Amino acid sequence: MKKSHAESLYSFRRALLQVHKPGRLRQAALEDFRGTRVADAWCIACPKDAGVVLRHAAEDLREYFAVSMGVDIPVVTDPAPYAQAIRLAVDAALPPRTFRIHIREGIAVAGADERAAAQGCYALEDEMNLNEVPGLAPGEIVRTARFSPRMIHSGLGPGMYPDEHLRAIAHAGMDAIIVDTSAALASPDACHAVNDVIRRAASFGIDVYTFSFFKNERHPSDPDAWAHYDAMHGRLFERCPDLKGIIFVGESCEFPSHDPRTTGRDYHSSKDDVKPSPGWFPCDDYPEFISLLRDVIHSHSPGAEIVFWSYNWGFLDAGPRLKLIEKLPTDVVLMATFEMFEEFDVAPGVAETCTDYTLWSIGPGPYFASESEAARKRGMKMYGMTNTGGNTWDIGVVPYLPAPQAWLKRFRAVVEAQEDWRLDGLMESHTYGYWPSMIPELAKQAFFEPMPDMDALLLRIVARDFGVRNAENVLRALRCFSEGVSHCVSTNQEQYGPCRIGPAYPLFFERTEPIPIGPQSIRDPNGTCVPVYRYSHDQAAKLLWETEEYAKMTTCFQEGCDMLEPVVKTLEADRRANAEELLGVARFIENTARTTVHVKRWHALKWKLGISPDPYPVWVGGR
Repeated sequence: MKKSHAESLYSFRRALLQVHKPGRLRQAALEDFRGTRVADAWCIACPKDAGVVLRHAAEDLREYFAVSMGVDIPVVTDPAPYAQAIRLAVDAALPPRTFRIHIREGIAVAGADERAAAQGCYALEDEMNLNEVPGLAPGEIVRTARFSPRMIHSGLGPGMYPDEHLRAIAHAGMDAIIVDTSAALASPDACHAVNDVIRRAASFGIDVYTFSFFKNERHPSDPDAWAHYDAMHGRLFERCPDLKGIIFVGESCEFPSHDPRTTGRDYHSSKDDVKPSPGWFPCDDYPEFISLLRDVIHSHSPGAEIVFWSYNWGFLDAGPRLKLIEKLPTDVVLMATFEMFEEFDVAPGVAETCTDYTLWSIGPGPYFASESEAARKRGMKMYGMTNTGGNTWDIGVVPYLPAPQAWLKRFRAVVEAQEDWRLDGLMESHTYGYWPSMIPELAKQAFFEPMPDMDALLLRIVARDFGVRNAENVLRALRCFSEGVSHCVSTNQEQYGPCRIGPAYPLFFERTEPIPIGPQSIRDPNGTCVPVYRYSHDQAAKLLWETEEYAKMTTCFQEGCDMLEPVVKTLEADRRANAEELLGVARFIENTARTTVHVKRWHALKWKLGISPDPYPVWVGGR
């Protein structure tokens, strides 16, 4: 296949800002269509008293028909002069987070509130995209969102949320974003920028959360603790009163705990101590600390959510973790990472522990399961960090993992966790955002109730994007990719090393060099990437097993790419561009897996020569 030109810097942002794909209409599908078809004589009827969310949804629907289907219909408040209408409404009798689409001669979209009605409009578009015509079969569609919030970071860059990206996020079924507020108290302009994002996001039915970033220097029992935390957390919610909530995670909300099992000091000043710092242990005074922060914040914003993420001590036995949960106030939201910390005996004498944010293990892990069950018993809301936006830390330089069959297993496991224990909301990425592909399209449908036949839906999506005659071959290729990620062993050495840097990962012999820092770098890349591969010699059997697994992964992705490549060559222009992108991502993953094999073999060969890099371990978040 002819090699494509390298992308210009930041050109990826164009895809993240495209709300509606042009040219969805297929003439052959239109000729065979039998159903209710929207035409130029129609209109979109929006109530006169509609709020901003429903008005935006109506205008979005108008734009969709113009851009994707070539149909020009206006938004009106009086549909009488028009042949037919898509009528938008709020029906408070519907259950929360529910929309209903009624299709006869005309179409009626109603939601329990304006946000649900907007999701009904987007669902209308989704179904027409699958049909590839501006029409639907007569009948009724009623669906309820299982999870809220569905949080996502910006895919454009930290804190970047132009309206087009917010609209695309809402179309993906996500209803919350995460914004950095670390400068909001230091700069009036920064505070205004945060409030502007909150205002604009709300107009598209999206809430805004933030992470705690303050340095906590008081124990909750200190006499000036309230004043200390009110000057930080309280002031933030005073200045940004419409923040939906704040997320506290151990490593970034350490405090001077009195728990004798910890140092009582922060991580950096505790490195040489045998005890953990409070950010990496479920201290017995965390309930007192979180309760104080809750009270301070609620004195300014009574409805703000306080989310407590137990990520940093999920590797501990259940005893101390569950003891902490038993003492937390029940109006705090608990959050746990879905797949982490499960231990596997993979070969004689070789064990692996599932690390951060991976699809290698579908989950849920025992850490999540135990905490979700504990939340259910206590009547606490429960959120999960699930990575269901379509990306993980497995291959850190690709926009998504094109492994839909593996993702379907994750989506079903997430839904089952809600049914078996408790799971109210999701965080769907950590830092990466999401990429518009079949993965979030599938996730959106999986997280509505009732869940459709997901295998049949995947077939429809593949047939739409690659053509009916190519669908089975493409599905076989995608199965290879899905099998491949099951061999992408999640280790810190890989996630911070060759799998984050990619095929350019260096093979150092003795001399090493850091990653160059560019003139426009926001931070030192050597803090998030490790260009010097380190692996303890006493874990040689583990390294060998992982090498074999990454070799299997390489084979799976190579076989899938070899199946997909001839299909891509046959596609017409409008389908071919997206197909080439998917193939390019898969080839990159193939070559990253191959590079990882070479890095590991190179490391093992250097051992035979007595050459090892410095003994410092790969940073693993304090664990």
